Amino acid sequence: MSVAILGGGAFGTALAIALSRDGSDITLWARDASDANRMQESRESGRAMPGFPLPPTLTVTPDFPSFDIAMVTVPAQRTRHFLAEYQSPLGGKTVVSCAKGIERGTGLGPVDVIHSVLPRSVAGCLTGPSFAIDIARGLPTALVLAMSDDAEHVQDTLTRAKLRIYRTSDVAGAQLGGALKNVIAVAAGIAIGAGLGDSARASVIARGFAEMTRYAKAKGART
Repeated sequence: MSVAILGGGAFGTALAIALSRDGSDITLWARDASDANRMQESRESGRAMPGFPLPPTLTVTPDFPSFDIAMVTVPAQRTRHFLAEYQSPLGGKTVVSCAKGIERGTGLGPVDVIHSVLPRSVAGCLTGPSFAIDIARGLPTALVLAMSDDAEHVQDTLTRAKLRIYRTSDVAGAQLGGALKNVIAVAAGIAIGAGLGDSARASVIARGFAEMTRYAKAKGART
């Protein structure tokens, strides 16, 4: 199945490099035509993730591509607008959001937003502990694909030797985990910056995880 990465930022570029490194044909769509054309011609990554050669089978284009699976890498607060703008080509396709966050005003996660804008599409989210630069470098990384439909097929399509994709049907848990961990990370950073020591930082992480779990279960998460 054909895969398109929609969004030429750091994570989108890194994911496109990782997925095409084994010779798979991958398309990276970037809205900025000058940046997309420069990447395609120079075979070097763009401003968001500079310094990486592009695999030969990676195509970068400013023209909205055709695909079977769309990996949407725009931020959580811009996801709804993006999906509405490209509702026609995205409708009825498999759409996976790579955003981590909760939409302001609605409290919806990325998968919920996809369902609300694209009711005919198969929706999922890709989340988990990862840094774009590690993915681009080809360092071992594990991510979680949360979907209620067709998850195994998408998992098989995205998994690579050094990019392990696990799957879960607990969409609520995956969405909330990806968003809430940022709150705990900020709190842990404050503890470090205030010079409170490693014990305080560990306490923030431990209690934060407990609170995340209780909150997520109250919101319908299973794990």
